[in-house]
Amino acid sequence: MEAEAESSYTDQLIDDLLPGELDWRGLVCSYPIPALVVSGLAGFFLGSRHGSAILDALTSFATREVDRNMSSLLGGEDGRSSD
Repeated sequence: MEAEAESSYTDQLIDDLLPGELDWRGLVCSYPIPALVVSGLAGFFLGSRHGSAILDALTSFATREVDRNMSSLLGGEDGRSSD
């Protein structure tokens, strides 16, 4: 279920970024290898220009999620520890 939520968020993000008349899902299904190459190159160039900001954001997100999950495991309500 969680993977479905991530997938639909990703689909929505791509739909918002690309023109509406472009059937990107059909293109990816028809040409999977070029789609992987294009996405890999896009990731490389994005990472080379904004890598530190992306890494900072991912680290912050991961830290919040670990904190929330640990608090939940230790008995806090809604991911918050009770003091």
